[in-house]
Amino acid sequence: MPARAFDGFSLPPPPAPKVTPEKWFVILIAGSPVGSLHDVASRKSTPAGDILVYSSEMRMVLNRLGSKVEMRFLTVSEETPAGVLLRETYDVQASQMVTHTEAVVKDGRLELRSEAGGKAYDRTIPFSGVLLGQEGVRLLSLARLRKPGDAAEFQIFAPETEAVALATRTYLAAETIEIGGATVEAVKVAETIESAGVKSTGWMDASHEIVRQEMPTPFGPGVFILADQAAAERAAGGGALPPEIFERSIVRTNVRIPHARSLAALRVRLAARDADLSWPAFEGPGVAVVSRDGTALTLDLERQPAPDSAPFPAAETDALREFLRPNAYIQSDEAAVGTLAREVAGEERDAFRAVLRLRRWVTENMTFDLGIALAPSSEIFANRRGTCLGYATLLATLARSLGIPSRVVVGCAYVSGMFGGHAWTEVRIGERWVPVDAALPSAGPADAARIPLGASSFADGGALGGGLGLQLLGRIDLRILRFTGGDGRPVDVPEGAAPYGMGADSYVNPWLGIELAKPRGFGFAKADAVWPSAVVVALEGPGGLRAELQELSTLPWRPRADAVADVLRQLRVEGTPRERRVGSLLGHQAESRNRSVIVLIDGGEAWALVVDGPGASALLDKLAAGLKFSRR
Repeated sequence: MPARAFDGFSLPPPPAPKVTPEKWFVILIAGSPVGSLHDVASRKSTPAGDILVYSSEMRMVLNRLGSKVEMRFLTVSEETPAGVLLRETYDVQASQMVTHTEAVVKDGRLELRSEAGGKAYDRTIPFSGVLLGQEGVRLLSLARLRKPGDAAEFQIFAPETEAVALATRTYLAAETIEIGGATVEAVKVAETIESAGVKSTGWMDASHEIVRQEMPTPFGPGVFILADQAAAERAAGGGALPPEIFERSIVRTNVRIPHARSLAALRVRLAARDADLSWPAFEGPGVAVVSRDGTALTLDLERQPAPDSAPFPAAETDALREFLRPNAYIQSDEAAVGTLAREVAGEERDAFRAVLRLRRWVTENMTFDLGIALAPSSEIFANRRGTCLGYATLLATLARSLGIPSRVVVGCAYVSGMFGGHAWTEVRIGERWVPVDAALPSAGPADAARIPLGASSFADGGALGGGLGLQLLGRIDLRILRFTGGDGRPVDVPEGAAPYGMGADSYVNPWLGIELAKPRGFGFAKADAVWPSAVVVALEGPGGLRAELQELSTLPWRPRADAVADVLRQLRVEGTPRERRVGSLLGHQAESRNRSVIVLIDGGEAWALVVDGPGASALLDKLAAGLKFSRR
């Protein structure tokens, strides 16, 4: 990367006020305190002269759908008095394990070492020009940003992406703001870090130190604001985000998609809610931009066909090296990981069929845990817990241990009436990347109901680099224009089409192909729920009786009897099921206390008619008689 905008330092910088030795910030998301940032500046004497040392520790505690998520990020940088970066370390703890990265600036290169789980991984990043540290950015801003419209470009090391990044800071306006009850004359600036895809707005005081910063997050506006120590430590004690804040990170769909995990094709229209949103490239297998129109675009998404037979291990070419070698997050050099991968693959010699065996093992042996934000694969492998990112990371690690190139994709996927943040794996089979999902499994390659926003080998810390893509979450609207199921039949969704119809006596959803008649004395309720709720429509009646029609998923490789048992366990029904027909589908009915259930298995999808209350069995019979499936 060329040197950018550092020529102003060929002369001594202008006099600058003394840097504040210690600062505390409160972190807010959508107005709720969720953490703290503690900055400490000091000087250290070395044989080569004095250097500046900056320590920045960020702590965040979130409540994600009832699960506590704790994260800690510690950055320590060393730079010359003029602000030229010499060395930087970065510790990340978003699970039990700490990942430590050290970057040392040499002549024209950065030497990086990342450590996790007792293993270290080295790499070198060449660059040209100068890298600035925190003081360098402040001094450059003081020298260059004198009036609205002034801009300063500079290079930094972005530890969250482990990359040299070009940044731009632009003077927007002079403003008077309030910080901790006091007014501050501030310079408002816009800042962009290109490789990390980070855009933010900041306010600097007279010495050009940041006193307030705002940036979009999937959960609403994120704000860092200067505060006293007590307020910051209170905020770091734990944020309890209201549940509706997490709903901001999802995108409700105009209609529900049937059999989403076998979807062959999908056309969607994305519309930005604010004009300054930047679209990512939307690159990846089966993704094509059909049209762009101002702040909106149309995407075609297609499920990839199963690849032709290909052997493994793959040859380590220059293009595939980073997708075959281990790193701090995909620790495919763990002996136990390799042993397990070989056991699971068995005698299979076809790369994709081996990956499907690994995918099944990950799906069946992992436990979904929203309390883990990010973890190296050695921790995931040991504890078998994680979010969809953990599932994707572990599958990528197992595949790579067999010599099958892999990467992790971050994007959003459709589940139960909404698109939400998701992660899955892509494996390189022959000349093609093929998506495979262990958290939302399909029979073969991953379904078309997903939008990739970025892919990474994790060699460059891509596990933490959100990029432009993740800024879409919570900032777009999405409309389904057409979907094509596994049967190859396309279904167009006209503009303004209703998601369902609810008359005096029945609920009709033409997209899912269901109709449910309402018994006398009952009323419909909860017809607009989305994930994590499985309820499509509910009914409430006299005597405390309540019924729900739930849309659930099953593992595509599970036999029918096992799939029924899985659903009954999920619904906490212990009775022995007996067969009964509901329209064209074979159902399985079971009772437990005051709960009666009929489970209907339809491919990789399950429907559950659940009734609670006295006389549940009699009501279940009435509802089953009035339940029709038209798209089966």
